[in-house]
Amino acid sequence: MSGAGGRNKENSRGRGRHRRIRAQSCARVSRASRRRIGWNLRPKMRLVPRPLPRNLIRKFYRVSPFLMGKVDAASVAVPTVAHAEVGCQLLEMGIDVLVEKPMAVNLAEADLLLAAAKKHQRILQVGHVERFNPAVIAVEPVLNRPLFFEVHRLGVFTPRSLDVDVIYDLMIHDLDILLALVKEPVTEVKAVGIPVLTDKVDIAHARLEFVGGAVANVTASRVSTERVRKMRFFQQHEYISLDYARRDAYVLE
Repeated sequence: MSGAGGRNKENSRGRGRHRRIRAQSCARVSRASRRRIGWNLRPKMRLVPRPLPRNLIRKFYRVSPFLMGKVDAASVAVPTVAHAEVGCQLLEMGIDVLVEKPMAVNLAEADLLLAAAKKHQRILQVGHVERFNPAVIAVEPVLNRPLFFEVHRLGVFTPRSLDVDVIYDLMIHDLDILLALVKEPVTEVKAVGIPVLTDKVDIAHARLEFVGGAVANVTASRVSTERVRKMRFFQQHEYISLDYARRDAYVLE
């Protein structure tokens, strides 16, 4: 019992900062618009050493009917395997949804969310918050056809988001930002990944090539000894470096 309690406390500390940020953001929106806000839906589950099988996890996620007509929007922060199930239920109740990244566990379930939002004419948004990092915003005005990217997103192991690979857990941020900065289709992807501490991919490296010739090397790990959140890229006569953790960027000409 003491071991399970320790793991629960560790898990709570790992998620506490994200809950506080999300709650503060929702509170600001509530004060500004005077609308009712639906807070994060998190199931009361016992933490186990390994991720639960998907067919077992899904039994824990049911949205209470009492929400219908009582909230305008809900923030969905359940494990990725339940995003589509919970999100679709909320959309069907006429509730706008902000779903944590990644949007869903696969393309088919992402399409289910899109279809539900369209059918019920509700707002569906995905929480790719790194788009709004001051470092990213600062470099957007100076972009001039960047051609080569080096990206590292590394973290120490924590018992969170273990239901998906590190690509969905961490690398998804950088893939989203790369597409936003390059603004071209990807023509080729070469990638490798291995499990280390879980039965999912814990460390991965990908090389992306774009139509216009840009190349990006992206590394993501959740089993590293230090926390790194950096992007470096080259464009004509310039080298630009972003530090997501420090929330700053600099340009060398």
